[in-house]
Amino acid sequence: SVDGTLIESFASAKSFRPIDAPPAEGSPGDGGPPPAPPADGNGFKPSNPEVDFHGERRTNATHASRTDPEAKLYRKGLGKEAKLSHMGHALSENRHGLVLGVTATEASGTAERTATLEMIDALESKHRRKPKTLGADKGYDSGEFFLDLERRSIEPHVPLVKAPRDPEGVAYRKQKAGVEARQRMKARAGGDGYRLSQKCRKKVEEVFGWLKGVAGMGRSRLVGRWKLQQTLELAAAAYNLVRLRKLAPAG
Repeated sequence: SVDGTLIESFASAKSFRPIDAPPAEGSPGDGGPPPAPPADGNGFKPSNPEVDFHGERRTNATHASRTDPEAKLYRKGLGKEAKLSHMGHALSENRHGLVLGVTATEASGTAERTATLEMIDALESKHRRKPKTLGADKGYDSGEFFLDLERRSIEPHVPLVKAPRDPEGVAYRKQKAGVEARQRMKARAGGDGYRLSQKCRKKVEEVFGWLKGVAGMGRSRLVGRWKLQQTLELAAAAYNLVRLRKLAPAG
């Protein structure tokens, strides 16, 4: 099973500035002294003045964080707040829920599927192991992703966001192959293997629940994705040790 989650960046929203904007006076980039914060009517000088973003359109194409340039403004789901984030991914086995691989990537709409293929390939190259099936949530619904798994002789078990189209109405061969892959996924959804895979998939969600709630991985404490990657690997190893202790027979 595989799943992904957002990990909030160490950078604050105030660091998300226009890419072509010059550094502020007194910032580390201009070599001058730090600017004096504005004082209020009582003479109080705040060390962290408020910044008003109302009416300003901020996107990853036009803005970047001055503190953590690799972080991206992203939200996972409608109605949720967009935050500077990275994305963490975990691949687990279904019997005991042990983590087989983790990785940290840029937060984007395709990162989950790309990271999954990389983790599967790394598992095969390092440990000579390859899953027969792969369970995931509806965020992995993509005909191209299903094709990539089938080329690796892996059967995808993923719920479809909406019903697949009729392949006969698709003109382009590449698009038709993806539609046919989603049709095959719809046919698998009625089988016992799919239902069992979706039931076992809940174990990988428990991984992120422990990583965020116990290991403190809800927000990165370091700047730089390679540091986040190392922290994520250590936290996943600790999760496996805790999990193995519970699986060990008593006596």
